[in-house]
Amino acid sequence: MPKSPIVTINVNPVADIEVRAAEERKRYAAKFLKPGIISSHNKVYIYPEVHAVLSRMADRFRKSGMSIGSYVSEIILDHFANNREVMEGLYDENSQSLF
Repeated sequence: MPKSPIVTINVNPVADIEVRAAEERKRYAAKFLKPGIISSHNKVYIYPEVHAVLSRMADRFRKSGMSIGSYVSEIILDHFANNREVMEGLYDENSQSLF
């Protein structure tokens, strides 16, 4: 009868998981939850549920100078950076010749 393979299971201690989660929160805050100057008064309409979440986050970090506008701008800039090639491809694919 063949021997069963030996299976090793590595279990990360809860402390390691908590440390990684804390580091992830720090990276998120450094990337998105920072002050910014919004100089235009253009309107963008968003779902009320989305505004509620953004508003709650902005309220928590208001002392740091962060606003809903700066938070949304950072999220969108990150989206542009991570999706630039796809966005450019879609734009080019759906563009019509001017003449």
